[in-house]
Amino acid sequence: MPAIRGFFLRLLCAAAAFVAVEGVVFRTGLYSRLLEPDSSAGLLQSILDNEKRRPVAGPHEVLAIGDSRMGLRARAANEIETQTGYRFATIAMPGSTPRVWYYMLRAVDPTARRYAAILIGVNEYDDEDYEDLSNREMDIRYVTPFLGWADVFPFAASFPEWRTRWEAGRAALFKGYAYRADVQDFLANHKFRMKKIAVMRRDSAAWRYNQAWGSYDVTGLSVDWKTGAIHFPEGSTETQKRILTEVLMRGTIEQTGQRGKYLRQWYGRIVEHYRGSRTKIVFLRLARGPVVRPILVARKTAVARELAASNPQVRLLPEHAFDSLEQPRFFGDPMHLNHPGSQEFSRMAAREIGSLLGR
Repeated sequence: MPAIRGFFLRLLCAAAAFVAVEGVVFRTGLYSRLLEPDSSAGLLQSILDNEKRRPVAGPHEVLAIGDSRMGLRARAANEIETQTGYRFATIAMPGSTPRVWYYMLRAVDPTARRYAAILIGVNEYDDEDYEDLSNREMDIRYVTPFLGWADVFPFAASFPEWRTRWEAGRAALFKGYAYRADVQDFLANHKFRMKKIAVMRRDSAAWRYNQAWGSYDVTGLSVDWKTGAIHFPEGSTETQKRILTEVLMRGTIEQTGQRGKYLRQWYGRIVEHYRGSRTKIVFLRLARGPVVRPILVARKTAVARELAASNPQVRLLPEHAFDSLEQPRFFGDPMHLNHPGSQEFSRMAAREIGSLLGR
């Protein structure tokens, strides 16, 4: 019996030591700031750290969030601050989703008091079912640094399949396991990693604020929607032609309302985070592309419209405010604005915000 009691005592002490070390290293934000800057999680951490360090200019700040299609450039928007009355920042992250946006906003604005408005860029105000975002594994990589103990079960349960629930729960519960590959790389290349992190901390905020996007455009692009024939821009490579074809000619699927169910959950959590605060949640329908695909299906849900109709804290910018940008000269590919397009969009969006919220 003494031997058995000693075994379990040592086991309990080992478990306690593991929890303590795991908590100190991975749950205090200590290691998340050492993530590889070129990784998806490291890039996201850098974007949020820069925003948290950015001095608050006053009560009239607007934060933009979205994926790579959210083309708002804070510098261009802020150049007309005297006209709009608002100052802009962006934490848009390529590949991110509404589930990730919720955790990003909670991390960067935990008290829900910093901003006059959160500007959310969306493809449409009507929800089209064409990709199941609810089971997206990449979200686990993005969100793991921001999860606490209380998030383990809700985050895991937000995935519909047991396999991804297991992966999400394990990453949330044992962050060291989720970071294992990054930790191994850090131990092997820690000197180089620390130099890279130092450069990113010093310069990345200015890089992102001043960076000019590419000026390439798709002038000459046109589509015969009846026949499906695409006239490609002159000089297009085979890769560019393939991307244009895949995006513009993607098939449609049966509309089930699945996207609406997902968006009610995550847009709803964003709205709930800011409930009772001065912050407005503003949805913005992005310019759809250099050419606009015809609407081929009757969509079942429109969550952004529902929220705006039921909650005075939620607003919609005019649905067709950015239709004038839907031209080949403003896009670098079938989905993303180029530099001239992003500059024009940023100024237009800033003016729309100023008009919507007033001074």
